[in-house]
Amino acid sequence: MEKSILKSLFILVVLASAGCAPGEVESISGLDSYTVTGGSFSQSDSSIVQGTGSITFTSSVPNFSSRSMALKASLDNITLGTVTAVMYSNSTVLPSSSGVRVKFIRTGASVSMQISVNGSTQNVTGGNTSFFFPTALDVVIDVHNVGTKTRVYVWRRDLTAYAPETADIDSNTDLSGSLPNAVGNGTLNGVILENATVTAAQVSTSKVLD
Repeated sequence: MEKSILKSLFILVVLASAGCAPGEVESISGLDSYTVTGGSFSQSDSSIVQGTGSITFTSSVPNFSSRSMALKASLDNITLGTVTAVMYSNSTVLPSSSGVRVKFIRTGASVSMQISVNGSTQNVTGGNTSFFFPTALDVVIDVHNVGTKTRVYVWRRDLTAYAPETADIDSNTDLSGSLPNAVGNGTLNGVILENATVTAAQVSTSKVLD
């Protein structure tokens, strides 16, 4: 009972500091300025990217920093629908093994995930992926590319209290194995699609402070 009360108080404090009323969720749409760097899209403009290929955002971020990506997507093929958020890559052309990659994979009505750092990949085996809907994926990804090891948090964007305690996925606890003691080796971000549609992809400051 005491733990429940403390958790409720914690969430209320976070909500108040974020300036959001309980139940209020920020709405997002559109993509950051980008260049198509691979594949072929049936549609690609500032509001949507659809098909199979990759985009690299025009603006870079400092290496050894922390940033978030808000991502809304639909994995359109039951067995071959994927979307991958790429952050801190050193390659202007995606896909590339460099950087941090958070991949969402459709399997029927479910979503599985992989997280990679510089080509070393681990499957997500814990957390709350059962709450991710493949045709209405709406998440916030926090990548902390600092210190000696990258840490990744993923939340459904129906939450307003973005904190380690509320994360659906935490790369420190929810993977099949440990990520390497390394960080992403670049400053570029982007998205890779395979039979998917992305209607929002925006990079901003991290939700959790280092």
